[in-house]
Amino acid sequence: MSGLRHFIGVDPGPVPGFVHLQRRGRRLDVDVLQCSAQVAPAVLYMLLNDCRSSLGSAPAVVQIERFVVGLRSSRSSTAAAGEQTRDLVGRLQREAEQQPEVAIRLRSAAQVKPWATDARLEAAGLLDATKGMRHARDAARHALYAAVHDGGIPDPLSKDWSR
Repeated sequence: MSGLRHFIGVDPGPVPGFVHLQRRGRRLDVDVLQCSAQVAPAVLYMLLNDCRSSLGSAPAVVQIERFVVGLRSSRSSTAAAGEQTRDLVGRLQREAEQQPEVAIRLRSAAQVKPWATDARLEAAGLLDATKGMRHARDAARHALYAAVHDGGIPDPLSKDWSR
């Protein structure tokens, strides 16, 4: 995939967060939202269709936080949320696979969060954009990680970011 890209980060779960990034020169356009798990596939569909339509279905990378089964997710109080999250990851992945020019990345929070620090989010203008929305903030970490690691956008903490 070449040309302008869209980067969509998704934090799945009972309250999914979405962040859509698009780099236009030195400016980073950002769309941020949180919703219910029931409408999350429709939100992803809208981001992949309506947001890219003016650019002729420009290539996109969708990075979804991979659900990792652990001690916390297996406890009875969080088991239902874990099952809902796991199911939602599959539904979102299928939705993205049905769209043209979309690459899908599944990465764990453990892989993304050590790199996508609050300092990087601040430098990219994503900390304020996600204020008060913790799930959207986690989605922003995934979107920024995909933009830099898969899309060749400069690291916000580098000198190249402002070029």
